[in-house]
Formats: sequence, C-alpha cells, structure tokens
Amino acid sequence: MPARSSWRWHDARHITNEDRPIMTIAAFETGWQCSQVVHDFFHHYDQWRYARMLECYAPDGVWHRAGVALRGHARILEELERRPRAQRVIHVITNMRIEPTSASTATGTYYVTVYRHAGVLADEAVATVAGPAMILAATADFVLMEGCWKFSSQTLTRRFESGAPS
Repeated sequence: MPARSSWRWHDARHITNEDRPIMTIAAFETGWQCSQVVHDFFHHYDQWRYARMLECYAPDGVWHRAGVALRGHARILEELERRPRAQRVIHVITNMRIEPTSASTATGTYYVTVYRHAGVLADEAVATVAGPAMILAATADFVLMEGCWKFSSQTLTRRFESGAPS
C-alpha cells in the first residue's frame, strides 16, 4: 500500500504533520498573501506594467537592485523607465519561504531565474534562448498596510550569470 501524506488540517487552527503543529492558519495566510505580492510584482515587471508593480511596494519601500537602493515609488519608476524595451524578459520565482515576524510584518526569501531575449518579437513569436540569463537570490520584508501586504524592502543579489563555464 502506498504511503499517504501525513499532512492534514488540525481543528481549523494549525496545519500538522502527525501530531506536531507546523504552522498556524494565520501564518499560512500571511505566507500565501506575501507570496502573491512577489508573483504579482514580477508578473507586472514582465508585462511592462510599472504602475501595477509600484502597487506592490509601500510608498517608502526600498528595492535593492543591481547594487543601487531605490527608495520610494518615484525613484523606482525613474529606474524602470530606463529599462530597454527591445527585449523579452521572464522572471521565474522558486524556493519561496515566507515567515511572519508579527501580525503586520513578514520576511521572505526566494530565487528569481531570469530568461532574456534581446530584440523585438511579435507577441505570439517564440523567443530562442540558450538558458537563463541569471539567477538571483532575493530577500524581502513585507508590511501590512490598510489590509494589503506590500514590500517594505526587496533585495536581489546575483548568484549566477550566463557565460563561459569556469
């Protein structure tokens, strides 16, 4: 007989493995909502929807990107508008872990795998790529504002870049 998963909901307060609580439902909900902030941010980034990206940040939030700290919506937008449009970019998010730190704050870590094709393509065209352009390690701090989770800080650090093998 195949082994059954030992994960189950436990009296609507905890997710358990056997008899040991793994996380509270509140922590699960916070993790889910913060993960959606991350996914929404990069989805809008790939679609060039900068106003929607900014909705994912607190007004004074900081995006640490390419060695520069971009503080606030105006500074983030200024940097985004410098981004070359003659490319197709897709960000794939993996290995996400979100940890609530209070009722209104949380931290997270995840990886961002970036695929990039230089040049203009029709929307329905398939881009050719040899592999990922880079892999970033990300850390984030989240804050609950008016019932919505937002980035208070996000740091992206390059861990791998495409190029000749070492």
